[in-house]
Formats: sequence, C-alpha cells, structure tokens
Amino acid sequence: MAAKRIFFIKTCMPPKQYFFLAAFVSLVMLAAYGYVIEPGRVRIERVVIPDKELYQAWGGVKIAQLSDLHIDTIGPREEKVLQLLTESKPDLIVITGDIAQWNTDPQPGLRFLEQLQAPLGVYAILGDSDISSGRRYCLFCHSGGNVHHQRQHPRMLKNSYAAITVPATGKKVIIAGVFPAEDGEAGQTAMAELLRQTAEPVLLLAHFSEGWRQIRHKGPLLWLAGDTHGGQIAIPDFIWRDLQLVDFPQYMAGLFYAAGHKWLYVNRGIGTVSYFPFRIGVPPEVTIISFQDR
Repeated sequence: MAAKRIFFIKTCMPPKQYFFLAAFVSLVMLAAYGYVIEPGRVRIERVVIPDKELYQAWGGVKIAQLSDLHIDTIGPREEKVLQLLTESKPDLIVITGDIAQWNTDPQPGLRFLEQLQAPLGVYAILGDSDISSGRRYCLFCHSGGNVHHQRQHPRMLKNSYAAITVPATGKKVIIAGVFPAEDGEAGQTAMAELLRQTAEPVLLLAHFSEGWRQIRHKGPLLWLAGDTHGGQIAIPDFIWRDLQLVDFPQYMAGLFYAAGHKWLYVNRGIGTVSYFPFRIGVPPEVTIISFQDR
C-alpha cells in the first residue's frame, strides 16, 4: 500500500504544469471550435430601422444583405445561406462585396449567385477580394467575360444605380453601388453628384463604411457595408479602436445613425479570410432588414 501511495505522489503533475496543460488544451479546443463549428453556424440577424421616411418609402419590404462570402467552393455553409434565404422570403437581396475568396476562381461564387431569387431583384457590388484575381473578376459583371453582355442576375452596380418602384408604397427608390478601387478605397466620387441632386430614398451598397457620415444627400439614406467580418473574434470595441487593427474600427458591426435620416449597417459577413479561417463569438450572418414607422 505504501509503495502504491509513493508512486501516486511521484506521478502527480505539479500545479504549475497542470495549469499550463489545462490552458493549452482549452486553447486547442477553442481553436477547433472556431475553425470547425462556428464558421458553419450561419444565423439570421434581424435589424429593424426606426425611420419614418424610410418606412414611407419601403413599407413592409424585407431586405436580405449578404456580405463577405469568400466562396471557393459550394459547401454546407453556402447551402445553409440558401436555405435561410428560402425560409425568410426577402423581397430584395443585396450583396456588399467579397463574393469570392482572395485570388481564387470566381466560378463557385457565380454558381452561388445564380441561385439567388427575390421579387424586387438581386443587386451586388464587388469587394477588394473579388478584384484580386486579375481580369477573371470581370466574369462577375459580364457574362462569359464579354464586355457587351452585362450580367443581369445579379445586377452588378459598378459606380452606378438602378431605380425601382416599391409595389406596396408606390414610391421610387434608388439602389446605388460603389466599387472599391484597386487601392482598396471606396469609389464614392462617381455617386456623390447623384446623391447631392436627388431627394429620392437611396439604398447605397459599399464594401467599406468609409465616408458614410460625410456623404451629402437630400433624402433618407441607408448605407450597407461589410468588409470587417465583425472582427471574426469577439473582443471589446476599444481594442479594435485603440490598436487600429482594422481600417474603420469605430464601425466594426451593427447599426449606426447620423442626423438627417442617414443610417449605416455593417454586416458581420458569411466567410472568413483565407489566412485566418476562424470565428469565435462572431457567427456568420444573413441580415434581414425591415423598417418601422417612428
């Protein structure tokens, strides 16, 4: 009995080593969760915008926003996105860039886009990840890469706009889109004059949130953006802001308001960047936006 007791004591791990082992195992488990589980747990994020003027224009319309899909293949995550869209039945679908993974074949992304359907249409812009593959990204805008065949599904808004009429309200609204320049800055110059001149309600699609407070528009404006992925890891906002880890740390994710019926929503995205394929506390989202008369 004494020999057994001595053997047990000698083989017991010292508290300090036990602590480090437990920390290591916990870190491995957390990384495994962030790599295997959470990136596939796509959820619906419902956002209600309390704005009387936007409500008068859009009424009960539901807008689905997708962003930062980073598609390199059609897998379970992409199928889940399509399932959630089918179940939620949005009236309009918009995509705010980074459809394809960095420097990859755009064909899987195109196959995904072709499956999107909505009564008021499907509109999209590209992000900086999409234009990384050289001239192959032209396929997103031109069917077969032919510049004379503009792709209509989805309709790519390359520093351009489309006017639609909302059946329930009879109101005309403008859906505008800006492309990122090759240096990564939003191409807002092409839209600035339009927004200054019109008082129509505008839905602006941009990959980045840069400049949304400074933009001038006579009517109500909803700016939809992405790019940040919500950080992919849930950490306090002040860390992003103080360490300047991203370009616009004050707008990591969520809904923001500025005076004059001007709103910004930053989507947390669907995919992950190739060099950091983890999500912890920031699950991928399909955003469903509606409006309230307030």
